[in-house]
Amino acid sequence: MSEQAAPKQAELVNITIDGRQLQVAKGTNIIEAAKTADIDIPHYCYHPHLSVAGNCRMCQISVKGMPKMTIACNTGATEGMEVSTHHTSKEVADAQAATLEFILINHPLDCTVCDQAGHCKLQDYHFEYNARSSRFLEQKVHKVKALPLGPTVMLDGERCIMCTRCIRFCDEITKTSELGMLNRGDQSVIAVSPGRELDNPLSGTVVDLCPVGALTHREWRFNTRIWFTKQTDSICPGCSTGCSVKVAERDGQVVLVKARRNDAVNKEWLCDEGRYGFGRFLPQSRITEPYTVSDSGFEPCQLADSLNAIKGNVKTLTVLASPDLLLEEFFILKQLLARTSSLGRVTVAYRGRELSEVEKILVAPDYSSNFRGAQLAGLVGEDPESEYDEMLGKIRRQEIEHVLILGDRAVAQQDIDAALISGLKAAKTSVALLTNRESPLLAGVKMVVPGRSILEKSGLLVNRALRLQHAQAAVPLKDGTVPEWRYLALLAEAAGAKVVPANVQQMSDRDLTRWYLTADSLVSSLGLSIASLKDGGFQLTPSQREPAVAFTGEEAGASPAV
Repeated sequence: MSEQAAPKQAELVNITIDGRQLQVAKGTNIIEAAKTADIDIPHYCYHPHLSVAGNCRMCQISVKGMPKMTIACNTGATEGMEVSTHHTSKEVADAQAATLEFILINHPLDCTVCDQAGHCKLQDYHFEYNARSSRFLEQKVHKVKALPLGPTVMLDGERCIMCTRCIRFCDEITKTSELGMLNRGDQSVIAVSPGRELDNPLSGTVVDLCPVGALTHREWRFNTRIWFTKQTDSICPGCSTGCSVKVAERDGQVVLVKARRNDAVNKEWLCDEGRYGFGRFLPQSRITEPYTVSDSGFEPCQLADSLNAIKGNVKTLTVLASPDLLLEEFFILKQLLARTSSLGRVTVAYRGRELSEVEKILVAPDYSSNFRGAQLAGLVGEDPESEYDEMLGKIRRQEIEHVLILGDRAVAQQDIDAALISGLKAAKTSVALLTNRESPLLAGVKMVVPGRSILEKSGLLVNRALRLQHAQAAVPLKDGTVPEWRYLALLAEAAGAKVVPANVQQMSDRDLTRWYLTADSLVSSLGLSIASLKDGGFQLTPSQREPAVAFTGEEAGASPAV
């Protein structure tokens, strides 16, 4: 087989924007070219991952040698091009202000009651580029209001500026074509095709794409003002795609989730299952202190009691780990088992699933957000589902004596049956770190420790494509809870095998990540920082994965990581 030809290098051209000389790939549109020089050109209809519509006209620029102004989104860079934006050309600035005034002619003056207030591009651009009272005296055109387009999205037609992003997304990305535009001029309106509804698996993405308040989430409509929330850049833990998201939290509850642009992972798309599913990681009834469990009920105990129950059995410990554990936690678990000469086994809850053609655009065929992290640490092999099934079978046959359950999703909901509960009850030792007081696993274990949700922890996740990313805690900590990494480090100390050099009780999530990036030889040579991993992540290669190992004690003599 002949070698493939090397990819052709893009031809670079020299252009000038607002007097600044740049070198960009030939054909790059001027909006993107200007971004490389931190020059912002306002726009509504343009999106880097959709076709160019050119209908909002906000991105007008002046190009030397052209007889009239043109739009930056549909103008490609050529050698020697000289561009003036609104920053240096009064003519362009006046044209943009006039365009914005035209867009606002029929737009309702209802910012005070609009869900998009506070994060609306129309609002922002008005104050930045127009900021003058309306001269329009006639009656505004009234259109459809509060119209459900499907189970997740609501339309307010009066606010729509006909950027057509939502239409193009459904035509070009999901290829489901539920949406279209009816009528012309000031009578134009977005509509759903007859007999259809907007119900594709990525339908909520059109709300993210809408630059104004025309499209809103039915689930979160009028639930809060954005300025009353704390917004955090994080990673969706719903599956192993690892989409970049912005999570808005208020009073400990997730009140809005938006896709965050990451060209290497999810562009700016997000599936409905992930977006609207953050609540599953925050149970209403929380476990907030350690308990012993018996037929007579729950009895409060000390954290040390659970450590003492396990520390003598680490060598034969079976660990059921949630796929939501952080990479740092898998690393500490590996160190714990290796340095205590453990013969135990670790399995990660992994269940494959069938996907529709639209889901395959973005969704991973699993619910295991960080199973790659377990593989990277060498805890599980190439077929995690078979290993998981094998271990559940042993528990059901009551062949396991000592069990540690790390996280609510350490056992998939559909796998919790009477036989599994009986197997856990039959074990001599069974300790679970859980968040949900209503978890069915409570019926089988002997001790419970209050764990933390993935939304309450900051740390590293590895997606299905081996992209290492940093997830930031999105909600406040629940008092009394213990992160899995701290519990594992304390367990190692109780078993006489310190794995974290610092005082684990005083470490924060950030301290842990910084330590891990220098302690794990697989990543320590990469020179990574938390800041670099927040900005799109880092692409690992298969060679940077450690093969799964059986813990036979061969590593027990290794010196502690420092």
